[in-house]
Amino acid sequence: MRVFVRGCAILALLLALLSPTAVQAETAVPVGGAAVVAGTNGDGLNLRSGPGYDHSVLTVIPEGSSVQVVGGPEQDRDGNHWWNVQWAGLTGWALADYLRPAGGETGSSASLQMRATFRIYAHRLGLVGQRTANGHVIQPNDSFVTLPCSCALSSNGGTEFQVLVEYRGRSLVLPVWDVGPWNVDDDYWNPPEVRKWKGLPQGVPAAQAAYFDGYNDGKDGWGRKVRSPAGMDIADGAFAALGMTQSDWVTVTFLWLVKDPPATLPTAPGGYEGIPTVRPGERPPLDPTQPRDPARYAYFPETGHNMPLFLLSAWQRGGWERYGLPVSEFFREIQVDGSVRFVQYFERAVLVYDPNTGDVDRVRIGYYAAAPASAWRPIDPFPDSDERWFFEETGHSLSHGFKAYWQANGGRDTFGLPITEEFRVDLPDGRWYVAQLFEYARLEWWPGRIGQPDEITRGRIVADLIAASGW
Repeated sequence: MRVFVRGCAILALLLALLSPTAVQAETAVPVGGAAVVAGTNGDGLNLRSGPGYDHSVLTVIPEGSSVQVVGGPEQDRDGNHWWNVQWAGLTGWALADYLRPAGGETGSSASLQMRATFRIYAHRLGLVGQRTANGHVIQPNDSFVTLPCSCALSSNGGTEFQVLVEYRGRSLVLPVWDVGPWNVDDDYWNPPEVRKWKGLPQGVPAAQAAYFDGYNDGKDGWGRKVRSPAGMDIADGAFAALGMTQSDWVTVTFLWLVKDPPATLPTAPGGYEGIPTVRPGERPPLDPTQPRDPARYAYFPETGHNMPLFLLSAWQRGGWERYGLPVSEFFREIQVDGSVRFVQYFERAVLVYDPNTGDVDRVRIGYYAAAPASAWRPIDPFPDSDERWFFEETGHSLSHGFKAYWQANGGRDTFGLPITEEFRVDLPDGRWYVAQLFEYARLEWWPGRIGQPDEITRGRIVADLIAASGW
């Protein structure tokens, strides 16, 4: 067992790379309505007994959770604004910087990048004398953790999979030696497009979503009623060394996800060597800028961004309707897993350029967008008809107007497969629309536009994620 202090240079660097960024205070949060916790980078939002940092913390509200706003805002002596909210049977005060109007949607990861550090609920393991999934006999002073997926299990005595656990200033690096709690296939540390429990943000255990939001009808993979939001168990020795006396929220970094970037970064395309490099947790180049060399860039005055000419041809094949306008500059993006890619953000897509082949690809951004937990749940198969299709690959359907629009505008090549059912989105101004998420897009049906060409539109899904992230 190794105990780390926050002054450790390596740990400080890691935490700096993965630190959350606050969103701007939302003035449109409605008293009597719902708001969503956003922009905490997975750490969650403290619910305090009063409107200020000097008040005690009642609990931590997980990222993406919906709260009921019952009063406020109140301003503390430092100028911070606080809303009086209710969540999980508790009433307290939450910092306005991390709340946004619910808009009828929950569960957004509010991030365009893979992360490795999250805020989760942890139990003391106990079970002394029993045998773990890797064959270890549990001792009273053991130092290891359990995670709810056999895909991240170290060998008996091994350290193939390790986590950094932090609790109130104390830190331990611990191996994963057992599987649990609740599930055995919940790889919640993976990005939402690849994790096994679909439709949940990266870093949100299925048990947590079941407990707070009724995901999977409030049940685990065995059909049992989930009675705690725990995403990890901590063996008794480590539990005591962390200073924990009861189950609580801890900060966990999944160390196998964190890798150093290559010593020499991939070379940018010729003539574009001066593009920005963005590391994990850093803000992408989103600010409008001046036109650049027209021999190398096309400039879009509508958003104030430049597009490299080698992306322009790919963009023109899809155009504004498919991708939207650029909302960032072209940049080199270093990811948490050490991989590097060349990307540009657009209103409706993230395009990735391979300088070795000249190929342009898209990120499956639909998995990162917000939708109610009920919309993410796969449905029972049914026979296809003229009005409705079922997609076995994702367990979701496509019906009526969305089906006709999907077919007429490129189908799978343009939108990808449906990854949710249809759901309603209520806006703060009283309007509403019906939405459905696809691998690469969000379709929206607006009842106030029936019979008009824009009755069905493609949502500005990336622009919305950027706004939710607080960048």
